[in-house]
Amino acid sequence: MIVKAVLVVLFLPVIAFAGSIENTQHLELSIKDIRSMHITCGPGFLDVFGVEGADRIKVTAVVRISGITRNMLQNFLDKHVLLSLKKRHRKAVLQSEFKNQNLMKAEAKIDLTVEVPKNLRVKIDDGSGSIFVTALGTNLEIKDGSGSIEIRMSTGSVSVSDGSGKIELTDIIGNLEVKDGSGKINIDRVRGNVRVIDGSGSMTIKDIDGNLTITDGSGSIEINDVTQNVFIKEAGSGSLDIEGVKGKVTTRE
Repeated sequence: MIVKAVLVVLFLPVIAFAGSIENTQHLELSIKDIRSMHITCGPGFLDVFGVEGADRIKVTAVVRISGITRNMLQNFLDKHVLLSLKKRHRKAVLQSEFKNQNLMKAEAKIDLTVEVPKNLRVKIDDGSGSIFVTALGTNLEIKDGSGSIEIRMSTGSVSVSDGSGKIELTDIIGNLEVKDGSGKINIDRVRGNVRVIDGSGSMTIKDIDGNLTITDGSGSIEINDVTQNVFIKEAGSGSLDIEGVKGKVTTRE
């Protein structure tokens, strides 16, 4: 396999505060011949911004470490931090993870801010920490362990598979699928079909221009303003409130 990479790394001054240390790095990659991006990340927040007309991916990564001294920083980075942005065939691959975690004697996370050309498909595999995505212009797939997820102003199909944490999805143009273990779900203003499979937690779904299908374990369900059909495969336990559906409502007991 041929791997080509364009990587620019800038180490900014190390800042110590409240018993922890910060190290900031910048990575860049040209999107020439790239059609999609795959992000794999561990602890820390992830913010992804779609940028109209951009010709490269830009990443700001802030490594935050508690439990080490300043002179231990470089050794910690070398031993435990895996941070890279590379081109693999026609895909950009961003890795932000910790290695040799059984040997780590400090608590650490990596906070990521990613600017991506909005026409790139994006796939995210996240361990823990919040995810915020906005202004993408094509398909988005998220697989998350824990932490809140917020997606706004996305065009293209969206697929979210989440273990736990609040999910908020707003202004989606495209079909939407959500598989959630636990946590509150808010979905508002989707122009496409919506399918939700939920374990526990309340959900509020409104202003859907398409069909809506729900399978729920427990928690209240509130549905407002759906232009087509609503199919409740399983309502689980909790209240069910449905208003403003123009098509047929089917509830399987």
